[in-house]
Amino acid sequence: MAKFSTKALTKKYDKWSGASSGYKSSSRSFGNSSFWMDDDFLTRDSSKDKSIDIMKLAGYKRAITNFVRIVTGKDDISVLYSSGKDSYTNGKSVVISSKLNETEFDSTVGLALHEGSHIALTDFALTSRIFNNHDSTLQTLVEYMILKGFTVRGGARDNDLIQRLKTLVNIIEDRRIDRFVYDSAPGYQGYYQSLYDTYFNAKEIDEALKSRKFNNLTWEDYEFHICNFVNPNRTLDLLPGLREIWNVIDIANISRLKSTAHVFVVAEEVFKIILQHAGWGDSNVNSPSHGDPVNQVNKNQIDVSEDDVDKIDDSDLDLDVSSQGASSKDAKQEAKERQSQKKLEEAIKKQKDFLDGKIKKSKLSKQDSDKINAAAESNMEYVSVAADFNGRYSNAKKTNCMVVKGVKQSMYDSNLLGTQMQSVDCYQQILESKWNNAIDYVQEGINLGRTLGKKLKTRDEDRSLKTTRMETGAIDRRLIAELGFGNDRVFNQVIHNTVTPSIVHISVDASGSMEGAKWAAAMKTAIAIAKAASMVSSLDCIISVRGSFGLYEKQTPLMWVIYDSRVTSFAKAQNHFKMIAPTGSTPEGLCYEAVMKDIIKSSNGKESFFINICDGEPGYSDRSISYGGEAAIAHTASQVKKMQAAGIKTLAYFVYGYKIYDHSKDAFRRMYGNSAEFIDVNNLTQLSQSLNKLFIRK
Repeated sequence: MAKFSTKALTKKYDKWSGASSGYKSSSRSFGNSSFWMDDDFLTRDSSKDKSIDIMKLAGYKRAITNFVRIVTGKDDISVLYSSGKDSYTNGKSVVISSKLNETEFDSTVGLALHEGSHIALTDFALTSRIFNNHDSTLQTLVEYMILKGFTVRGGARDNDLIQRLKTLVNIIEDRRIDRFVYDSAPGYQGYYQSLYDTYFNAKEIDEALKSRKFNNLTWEDYEFHICNFVNPNRTLDLLPGLREIWNVIDIANISRLKSTAHVFVVAEEVFKIILQHAGWGDSNVNSPSHGDPVNQVNKNQIDVSEDDVDKIDDSDLDLDVSSQGASSKDAKQEAKERQSQKKLEEAIKKQKDFLDGKIKKSKLSKQDSDKINAAAESNMEYVSVAADFNGRYSNAKKTNCMVVKGVKQSMYDSNLLGTQMQSVDCYQQILESKWNNAIDYVQEGINLGRTLGKKLKTRDEDRSLKTTRMETGAIDRRLIAELGFGNDRVFNQVIHNTVTPSIVHISVDASGSMEGAKWAAAMKTAIAIAKAASMVSSLDCIISVRGSFGLYEKQTPLMWVIYDSRVTSFAKAQNHFKMIAPTGSTPEGLCYEAVMKDIIKSSNGKESFFINICDGEPGYSDRSISYGGEAAIAHTASQVKKMQAAGIKTLAYFVYGYKIYDHSKDAFRRMYGNSAEFIDVNNLTQLSQSLNKLFIRK
């Protein structure tokens, strides 16, 4: 373990280079995160779209949550985006900002780790008991102060005493927990560097320390120097007792403090040292700047507005005195000093807010927050796929397809996928509506699946074929007597046919045109196969629906795995089938491509089937791509051929209600070849026969 130095968390460092992270950039604000972030997150042009990116924020929330849980060693710690409150930790969760840009991202991760280390190491019960119930710790300080001749107006309930002790405890406790994580998790050191650069290594703080400001015997000046003990520009001889305080805290050996209780002991000792030199409250008459952390400039002497200050640059300050006059130059100089003073005050406030856990965070609306939380707890990701936009498949443009695995109630509650989800109550209303001629496709699918499952059970039976009177093999004892009659074929051979594991992937078109009877027939078919497969131990089943979510030019292709028998039992998934609704476009080949690696990988060593159910040609468009026509047909066909080349048996059903056009038939056959079949939704007998031929083992 590397030895900790007081400069370790304060030095201005060069951002991770290629030697350490494989990433190099002119900015050091997010280099520590570049190895797990996608390339365009912090560099995209947000001016084109002011809406937040739910999936990206969800992804980074998951990543930061993993970091925090590793640091704390607790799996029940949650990371939440701010919904209006300041950043804080309550011992169970960490709140972060929704503003994750180039200048703030790494420091946001560092802050989350810092707050996570509070959860792991800080005794919240102790701090609450002392500061809220005023136990013996405060009473001891009151007695000490009275002994020294000071008047404490409210005894242990004096708010100033509580706040001053709390500030000292916060400073020392922060150094203790940061040292622990910095040493125990070296991989996170870059995030802490960014955190300290943001809150403790401001240029204005450096300049204030170098110029030996804050040299008055006030509590505020002492607190300023103690807070900046980690800054290499610290000046320990500026105030009496400051070096003694430095030795008492002993940052280089801060890990000797094993608990928050020990921190309180050190904070009390520091409190007493400051009291000796700075006095207490209104009794301190030797400090002209008492109560103010910065030596103020007399603002009445400056006749420059706040807006004018921001417009002043160095060139304005170098004007010839003869042309502008001494008074004008003095006023601008005072304005510049005032601007510097303001920046210094802001830097100090930033430090105090950090110590008090009052860091302002960009907030999210409850609606967006719910969506991000739902996305973060769900298995969702963008997958880059090729999409033709100009009619020539060979010159394809990339786009993203959303791949979702699993169905959760929070996805519906947050409206994460929009109209792709419906409530179970809504499903019931559809069944009860006479005009829709709706069928309970879930229950009917289960019933049909039971019948099919009984036939498929033969797939689980091992079979043996014994052949006698062979020239080689095992001796058949019943034929030994024939050796005397010149028969040398007294051997038998037994061929065992063992069960081959199988998997079927059913992909259902969930575009808007499937709504109604076609959707009911398609889902009934998929559910029947899933139910049958659940009765066969050697057969796994996956059901996915494909379409798009979002509105018009902001929509996104969607490939949604709503059932996977390897992950979820059929009984548990039954109600989930009622929550899916058809809507959006038909990005058929794009969706296939997004999960192609998973389909082929899951097929290794198994007898594999892929069944498609749809009602038309592929088509999808948004503000960046147009996917349709010959290019989309060719692209979809290429994806089907990839599956067939991997040994996957394909079957494609074209479902229709009243009429099917010749050009649609032609396009469907070009995409799926000999596996294409056309199913009338009102004739399910042919559907059952087709499935039997595909699955039942000969």
